[in-house]
Amino acid sequence: MKLTHLWPFGVVGLIIAYTQISHNALFTTLGSLTNSRPVSPEDSAVRYTVADLKVDTTLFTQPRPVATLTDASLVEASGLAPSPTSPGYLWTQEDSGNANQIQLLTKTGDVSARYILDGLINRDWEDIATGPGPVAGKSYVYVAEIGDNDFKYAQKIIYRFIEPTITGKKLPVTEHITSVDALRFKLPDGPQNAEAFLLDPLTKDLFIFSKGNYSTVYRASYPQPVNQPTMMTRVLTLPFEKVTAASVSSDGSEILLRTYKKLVYYKRHSRESVVDALKREPLLIPLADEPQGEAVCWAGDGSGYYTTSERTFFTTQKLYFYQRKK
Repeated sequence: MKLTHLWPFGVVGLIIAYTQISHNALFTTLGSLTNSRPVSPEDSAVRYTVADLKVDTTLFTQPRPVATLTDASLVEASGLAPSPTSPGYLWTQEDSGNANQIQLLTKTGDVSARYILDGLINRDWEDIATGPGPVAGKSYVYVAEIGDNDFKYAQKIIYRFIEPTITGKKLPVTEHITSVDALRFKLPDGPQNAEAFLLDPLTKDLFIFSKGNYSTVYRASYPQPVNQPTMMTRVLTLPFEKVTAASVSSDGSEILLRTYKKLVYYKRHSRESVVDALKREPLLIPLADEPQGEAVCWAGDGSGYYTTSERTFFTTQKLYFYQRKK
């Protein structure tokens, strides 16, 4: 019998030994099984376990389907972001192998505009965000080229450009984006797969969340050099399996982090850093049962949040809204 046939028994043994080893040691062992970096004590400040999280039903309503995404060219929505320049609209992008474009959605799920990012290839665009950038008073779109299922790419790239507007234009719009900043990053522990990132609207720092049996959080402080690879800083490890999306409210006070099946909520205190907010135990909040949920974002007016899933052969692609209760 080949030794590789014994690995399932080893995993069972790890689970049985959970009570005999430390929380950090368990993460370290799981990391070695998934080709991820072992966790070091200095960045393991989070001590809760997902099973112990408190479920909150007082802040937001249960999911309400508000649209079905029926556009034939939009089947793998992998990110959502509110549009500051077109209130009520949502930006989305597709992931690996799809066109090098982003779409602007109405609340009813129609594609009102497409913008092609000239000269770029969609190797694996996994998330999207909007917020401030280098020019004061301007809104920017950030597209995250961070997917890496095979752990083979040395750099993460976040594309940044001034948000286009549909004001005064006949819909649907199809236009090209010709001026794009490429923010290039390396991770201190080598190539990692990731599908979620955050832009802190208060500091303009960028955060990437790895995807695996746990999530390592990396930070790039503002200002980030353009077209020059810089090393991100590993700041935290979170006990969430397969993180697929993240979002922060426009005022920076609320953070969402989702996996395929769970959504957690953090309230950020005044003058508190994103990292310090993420160190606290979050709340579990409502999330629709989506077939492959990889997108979440706050509504631009703070009235709630949206989620959607990639389309599968057997399901439609619905857009859900969760109304704030208070």
